[in-house]
Amino acid sequence: VDSGKKLRVGILGCANIAKKNCRAIQASALCGVTVVASRSDQKARDFISEIFEDQNQSSPSALGGEGAYDELLTGTVCDATYIPLPTKLHEEYVAKALSSGKHVLLEKPVAQSALSYREMLSTASQHGKFLMDGTMFVHHSRTEEFIKSIRNPNRVRFSFTFNGCDNFFKNNVRVKKDADFMGCIGDLGWYCVRMGLLVFSQMDSAELRKGLIQEVQVVKYQLNEEGVPLDADCLVYFSGNRVLTFHCSFIHPFTQTCSIYGTGSEYTATLSDAILPYKGDYLSISLTKNELIQYDEICVSESKVIEVDNTDVQEVCMWKNFSKMVAKVDEESKSQESDIENEVWWGGSSDEVKKANAIASYSLHTQIVLDALMESIRLGGAKVKV
Repeated sequence: VDSGKKLRVGILGCANIAKKNCRAIQASALCGVTVVASRSDQKARDFISEIFEDQNQSSPSALGGEGAYDELLTGTVCDATYIPLPTKLHEEYVAKALSSGKHVLLEKPVAQSALSYREMLSTASQHGKFLMDGTMFVHHSRTEEFIKSIRNPNRVRFSFTFNGCDNFFKNNVRVKKDADFMGCIGDLGWYCVRMGLLVFSQMDSAELRKGLIQEVQVVKYQLNEEGVPLDADCLVYFSGNRVLTFHCSFIHPFTQTCSIYGTGSEYTATLSDAILPYKGDYLSISLTKNELIQYDEICVSESKVIEVDNTDVQEVCMWKNFSKMVAKVDEESKSQESDIENEVWWGGSSDEVKKANAIASYSLHTQIVLDALMESIRLGGAKVKV
């Protein structure tokens, strides 16, 4: 991709999550949507009409029908593709995209197994194309501020839940065994695990390969008739007596609260909008310290707020970063060696290529934890070593 030109992005499928990503792509200034493909021609056209109707830029082209996905991937109207398809289709279409010379931004969960995702990353390395997952919050500066607000953290508690409607449980791919069999663990737990990895590695991806994660356990869960998790309380044990505790659910009221605390600080840091932030010019981190007074009869609380600029919302940040990393992967990976065994899929010395490899490592290790959590369910809630 010419660094002086916008990254041309093709959208593979018209999933609901693709709508906000299309808006973010157009707002990023570094990339733009050039084509949308759907197995239904009408669906592709309706999608374009809804998302691009009020924009001054020219609308992307529409591809419809059974061969639409392959036509997009083998065509020349995009440099990268965004894939929000059901998880069971990821391996097939990621391989096709990469082998056709397209970079890929892939929705989570990224694969049906860590082994499958390793193969995708190897293919990306072989073709010198970038593969990144679509975890939005990692790209916003608030995340780093949140993680570094507590010294020596040893506990992370996360609740990410929503109450699905009847139509959701009847028709949504996230509760179908032959589409996204990990259910709430793959859809919601992904974010909780990712945050735990970032906190306990202190955002240093090299720590992921040093025995950071030890074992996992799903202590309570509810499955639907297809065996897909709808509700799960999970524990992830890290080295140094550190623990991530999280609840992910399709059957509880909407929550998205994450707290960090530990022996290094009197405060607890909390995000009440950890995944889908409130609207505003600034995003907040709450720091709270509680203590007992008057013979331990009364609790008093001291609070302060850290505000972080939100000029670019997290999805826009993600697409800007993706575009920058794509440009550097294209520029550097062909001339510098990769080292897949040490999770260096793209050679290069720039900060963007280093960040690209780090993000891929976090994606892979998030998937490794999800695999272990699903194994815990298969074993009736037993502890599983990672």
